[in-house]
Amino acid sequence: MTVALFIGIVTIIHIVGYAVFVYWTTRLSPEDVPDGEVIDHTWDGDLREVNNLSPRWIVVLFYAMILFGAVYLLAYPGVFGDKFQGFLGWSQIGQYEKEKAEDDSRSETYFRVYADKSIEELAKMPAAVASGQRIFLNNCAVCHGQNAKGAALGYPDLTDDDWIWGGDEAALIATITHGRNTIPGQGMPAGGALIDVNNPQPDDEHKLDAVAHYVRQLGGHDVDATLAEERKILYEQTCIACHGADGTGNTLLGGPNLADDIWLYSVDGNIEDIKAQIVNPVNNVMPAWQEWLNEGRIKVVAAYVYSLSNKE
Repeated sequence: MTVALFIGIVTIIHIVGYAVFVYWTTRLSPEDVPDGEVIDHTWDGDLREVNNLSPRWIVVLFYAMILFGAVYLLAYPGVFGDKFQGFLGWSQIGQYEKEKAEDDSRSETYFRVYADKSIEELAKMPAAVASGQRIFLNNCAVCHGQNAKGAALGYPDLTDDDWIWGGDEAALIATITHGRNTIPGQGMPAGGALIDVNNPQPDDEHKLDAVAHYVRQLGGHDVDATLAEERKILYEQTCIACHGADGTGNTLLGGPNLADDIWLYSVDGNIEDIKAQIVNPVNNVMPAWQEWLNEGRIKVVAAYVYSLSNKE
């Protein structure tokens, strides 16, 4: 027996039992009860109860409540789970889809005026930016923060000009629409191309330390210049496919720019954080929003994000 069936049976028993109880306790007529008869017990010494019948309107109200409960169970689903959907054919999913379709229709009309404009143009229109900001706060701020600077370490700051997947119109809309790293296995592999984490070697720590120092150097930090050439060679042999020879990254592959002082998974780009990211990389997942936001909403959100790092 399923939980829904059990609840349905218990509910029906309660309704029938309540109907029997009301009938049993109100079945007497005025002729059956002497007017003003006092029940043979008292409270607090002098409080007595008169055995009068319940007013007829109360009895009618009881039966009306019972009838409402029975009709409600037949009109809506839930009594027997998915075995019975109710004669109204209502469902939560159906109600949601109906309201979403109505909302999409209204928003399509509202956002139609922006359809032929680029996000660069929309970023200069206060009304479009304000619309994008409201949608951003309702959907994106949980990860990127209300100020779009990232809610916590590991969430990208959208107010700078450091883009992992690109900051132009096509890239922004593609990122919001389809998400990033949504397929398992995407993103930076453990150990990168530098070491095999499943087959440790004696010189792994030396390689990690060398590349971490070189990456920190690319970020503008002073490091020990010893073995600088070896560090560069190791980097070029293992990292340039995604991060580029100069460390400026590759937006086509989502390879972050290592040549600035912006660190996604570290506060200050210290050596240990860099090594940890190489060995056991964190690969954030940006969800695809096309199921929740239509094209018009996505476009104004992209315009708002674009405006944050392209202020005139």
